[in-house]
Amino acid sequence: MNILMSLEGTASTFLLAAEEAQSGGLFDFGGTLVLQIVQFLLLMTLLNLFFFRPIQRVVDERSEYIRSNASNAQRRLDEAKSLADQYEQELRTTRQQAQQVIAQAEAEAQKIRSQQVAEAQAEAQKKTEAAAAELEAQKQAALANLSGQVDMISRSLTEKLLGTARSGGYF
Repeated sequence: MNILMSLEGTASTFLLAAEEAQSGGLFDFGGTLVLQIVQFLLLMTLLNLFFFRPIQRVVDERSEYIRSNASNAQRRLDEAKSLADQYEQELRTTRQQAQQVIAQAEAEAQKIRSQQVAEAQAEAQKKTEAAAAELEAQKQAALANLSGQVDMISRSLTEKLLGTARSGGYF
């Protein structure tokens, strides 16, 4: 490319020198204008061929690469959002199940506690009744014992009173 530019620069210098030598003016519309147009078109063709097209191809490739990466990134983002939504739904479901299990366990614990309280109350009632029955039996035994002792004491008193009265006491 540098060779082309130096050739062009040399040719252009040579033509300018020849032009000024012939006509003496800057705006001479002779054969040099056509030569300059040809040189310009040749320069544009060479620049297009060796410079602009490769640069445009690189720019196009880069743009395609960026579009491809952007579409891949968008697709992955959509997948990530989908997975996040799915995980959130599973988490909600799991939480609901956990709450149901907890509620069921609490209900079972309450049922067991109520059953144990009822059993304890029934046992306490049985013990209370057994204790009351035992107390009643002891009471009856004590009353029977006391009754026997009262009978004995009253006989003894009666005998003493009768014995004292017979021996000259009160009657």
